[in-house]
Amino acid sequence: MSEKVNKKFLQDMFSKDPQTTLGIKKILMLDSKKGKASAIYYAKNNMCHSGNIVQGGFITGWMDAVMALACMCKVGSDVLVLSLEIKTTFLKSVNPGEVIVSGKVVKAGNNIAFLEGQVLDKENNLLAKANQTVKLIKNFY
Repeated sequence: MSEKVNKKFLQDMFSKDPQTTLGIKKILMLDSKKGKASAIYYAKNNMCHSGNIVQGGFITGWMDAVMALACMCKVGSDVLVLSLEIKTTFLKSVNPGEVIVSGKVVKAGNNIAFLEGQVLDKENNLLAKANQTVKLIKNFY
């Protein structure tokens, strides 16, 4: 990890609310060189609407969080990552159970970064994807 990235700090941050409310189970990977991260989330029944389909806000929330985690890996764990815009594409229904959420930095500047995320099921099927523009606030934490 780079000197500006504190892996333990990020793992601790993502083991508390709001991540526990969103159903995080485990951070799988933090890559500070490539600006990538992935985590397992557990979609609960109370996150669903008609027919056991997970409500899109939870899915977007998972990707928003993991994209921010990937960004903090790249630019520093002391950086606040604020969403300016996010676009989510839902490709398949997400049902209760475990999903793998990943995020990566496409490009990071001094104040703005561009991020991508995706949600996969256990069979590696792409369920949703997102892209996001964020504002970076340095020396926040």
